[in-house]
Amino acid sequence: MSRTGYVDVVGGAAGDMLLAALLDAGAPLRGVVDAVEAVLPGCFTLSLDSVKRAGLRASLLRATPSGGSRTDAHRTVRELHNVIQSSSLPKGVGRVARDVLTNLSEAEARVHGLDVEDMVLDELGSDDTLLDIVGVAAALHDLEVDQLFVSSVPMAFGGELAGTHAGWPVPAPATLDLLRGFAIRGVKNGELVTPTAAAVFSTLGRGATEPPAMTVEAIGYGAGTRDWKRRPNVVRVLVGSAAETPGERTLSLLETNLDDLSPQLVADAVAALRAAGALDAWTVPAQMKKDRPGIVLAALCEPQAEAVIERVFFETTPTFGVRVQAIRRIELDRSVRTVTLTNGSVRVKVGTLHDRVMSATPEHDDVAELARRTRQPVRMLYDEAVAAAHGLLGQGVQPDTTRTEDG
Repeated sequence: MSRTGYVDVVGGAAGDMLLAALLDAGAPLRGVVDAVEAVLPGCFTLSLDSVKRAGLRASLLRATPSGGSRTDAHRTVRELHNVIQSSSLPKGVGRVARDVLTNLSEAEARVHGLDVEDMVLDELGSDDTLLDIVGVAAALHDLEVDQLFVSSVPMAFGGELAGTHAGWPVPAPATLDLLRGFAIRGVKNGELVTPTAAAVFSTLGRGATEPPAMTVEAIGYGAGTRDWKRRPNVVRVLVGSAAETPGERTLSLLETNLDDLSPQLVADAVAALRAAGALDAWTVPAQMKKDRPGIVLAALCEPQAEAVIERVFFETTPTFGVRVQAIRRIELDRSVRTVTLTNGSVRVKVGTLHDRVMSATPEHDDVAELARRTRQPVRMLYDEAVAAAHGLLGQGVQPDTTRTEDG
């Protein structure tokens, strides 16, 4: 059975809040407890409390240490992976947990300017992190959720982090790094989204400006520790069956003809359109009035982004007008998987039709970064990644696929 999940980040999101919301939506506590015990035997006692946040009922996860847990551990990424790898977790759950942990550790390595193999995770190296990641993976598996969509994410800018990163700015740099491609909205109240939650979103989720077409079957609310007066400190999860025709949506196509824009500025205009939120932007050669050579500058965007994209057209080009039309786009379901190469791993963009893989393409930025770290030719690693990606063709969809978006 294939189900869809939608995460509505109302007040914020942390790993334990997401797990509590999934349990509140019907994921069996016994399944999560068994998964956590497989990785951290005898370390925690898990329970759910019913609480209120700004008057709204929600579930609060209680993870009581049982004596053997490491709450302040400083562990390497390899050590954390070994804990999961050596456990008796179901194959799908363990794979999802490792993928989330990989994304989290790679983001931390980027913001620290270190190779991921050299990273020692501070607070994130504790058993609490493993509990949250493994628990969320198990809950999604038990709910049979294989598509996860995420609303805009509240972000508070200003202030400083505490702990081992004291003095670093809020939001945490690793959190922002993981949320590339997700819509954010400015709010107050300090650090609202933790790196662990951001890693779950980045690995398993796809940004959505509105809920996906679905039949809602269950709703869960997960509470944070703090209780604010004006906005509930909760994350809400909707679980249900996907609509019968999920592969079609309406987008906006914006175009203008140009014959008087310097070639040096064309690339700047395309880059500005993408930076403003266009799903894609491009140029096409065209023959203009008086047989002058010119271009058609085009951008594809969500309908709600039209006004922003229109403004960029006028700011970056001498055009007097922009054509706008609504178009229907039929899509393969898109996801991202991680494939392992000889000297590391890279993400692969996967397109599926009727639950079978039809297209698989390595993420070039990942290949280039791995080549830089390992001092190998990009082309050699890219060929290896292509071979690994082609091994996915024709396979059925796995429950740990993660969502992606492009033009």
